Amino acid sequence: MSRSSRAVVTLPKTAKRGEVFEIRAIVQHEMESGFRHTEQGVRVARDIIREFVCTYNGKEVFRSELHPGIGSNPLFIFYAKAEQSGSLEFKWTGDDNYLTIVKQTITVL
Repeated sequence: MSRSSRAVVTLPKTAKRGEVFEIRAIVQHEMESGFRHTEQGVRVARDIIREFVCTYNGKEVFRSELHPGIGSNPLFIFYAKAEQSGSLEFKWTGDDNYLTIVKQTITVL
């Protein structure tokens, strides 16, 4: 598992019904492509985030599959439509049983 990981999600606390709002999600993760070798010639094991999924009240609103070419600390910026008050769940999964989940709430006026 990554030696350090921290996720930050930014979205408004409130939105008007029908309004489209911006969501920013970033995770700090020490990515390793699996292509590098140590000075002794031993291959460094791959350690990347493979998937990011956001659900809004249990309904998937965004999904991204990641590959070894992804850089460290991937930032996702996407939009959702305010339908009803509730929770958003952000889930990053990856190699070596990596899992980070962040939950936020939004109030729809």
